[in-house]
Amino acid sequence: MLTIALEPEAASIYCQTFPSAGCREISEIGSRYMVADLGGGTVDVTVHEKIPNGTLKEVTKASGNGCVGTSVDDAFVQVFVRIFGGPLLNSLKSESPESYLYLLRSIENVKRTFQPTQTRKVNLTIPYATLGDLCQSNFGDNIKNVVSSSSLASNIEICKDKLRIEPLFAKSLFKTTCDNIIALIQSLSVLQQGRPSNVSSILLVGGFADCKMVQNALKTAFPNINIILQDDSSVIVLKGAVLFGYKSDYISSRIARYTYGISCYMPFNESIHDRKRKIIINGKEKCDNIFCPFLSMNTSIPLGHTIEKYNFSTESPTGCWCQVFITDRNVVMYTDTEECTLLGLFKFSITNHRREIRELKAIFNFGDTEFSMTLLDLESKSEKKKFFEIQR
Repeated sequence: MLTIALEPEAASIYCQTFPSAGCREISEIGSRYMVADLGGGTVDVTVHEKIPNGTLKEVTKASGNGCVGTSVDDAFVQVFVRIFGGPLLNSLKSESPESYLYLLRSIENVKRTFQPTQTRKVNLTIPYATLGDLCQSNFGDNIKNVVSSSSLASNIEICKDKLRIEPLFAKSLFKTTCDNIIALIQSLSVLQQGRPSNVSSILLVGGFADCKMVQNALKTAFPNINIILQDDSSVIVLKGAVLFGYKSDYISSRIARYTYGISCYMPFNESIHDRKRKIIINGKEKCDNIFCPFLSMNTSIPLGHTIEKYNFSTESPTGCWCQVFITDRNVVMYTDTEECTLLGLFKFSITNHRREIRELKAIFNFGDTEFSMTLLDLESKSEKKKFFEIQR
């Protein structure tokens, strides 16, 4: 059976199981720490607390954005756009993709090794021959003259196959990404449910965690918090995912990031319902597409938590459809607006040739990285289960 492992959780489980010297304080009972998974495309941040039974509970809902490694790549790529222009760079990408990938690998190397205290110029290796040919065909000039005549000539020069970048200018290419990571972490460090989050450490994992500029920015922004970088931070999530397969109950509770609900009919109320949604069912006025929540966002969900929320009926001869929606708001009226997102459909088949009213019960089981919905026919006792991924 395939089980979904959430990246911050996998990293946290690994560091709890095999703590390095700097990680030992987070393995103590009562410790509360932040996990920042800095990947290539996104950063995912949450807070875990180790409780007396030795498991972890999620203290804040997982949050994330796109302010990580690839955003620094984009900043470096924009430097080349400013020097050579977008059309030339597009030509490099389409006509010589291996040269473009070579350039991206060079950017990746600088991104990982550049030091905050560095005073010497940064050497960025470029596909010199290919760029030189494109400069001749696009501008009728050699690459050195193109670089020296650009608006960045005071910060960048070319020496053989190296683009030499002034260190202060190189640091500026990391600033937006570092500021966004800090802002995201600060958003979780403020009051949580009316009390301080009491985070003692920030555990950095993921491929971008090795970036010295990010490490320095976090240490400067949070001088009273221990910044932890475990060995092999780039593969900790992978190793933790393997452990999660054996220890899927290590996370004993999670925080719901969204409000979950189903679409249903309600008796039409002229004072609160939209007339466009009024329908007639068996001679009675109903309002269509009402959002009926069964779990609110920011709710703590213990492992194996069960909700027996809804009893409803159908007269259909073949069964019914159930639509599950999520929203990032606490209160929503209708499911057919931009506020709601369809998570999945659930078809429940029954045999009801006489079109009698059949009573059904919906049961939701939460707590894992997935939740299940079970529909039970109260007359025949038949049931059907469907799994949905908990959205992070």
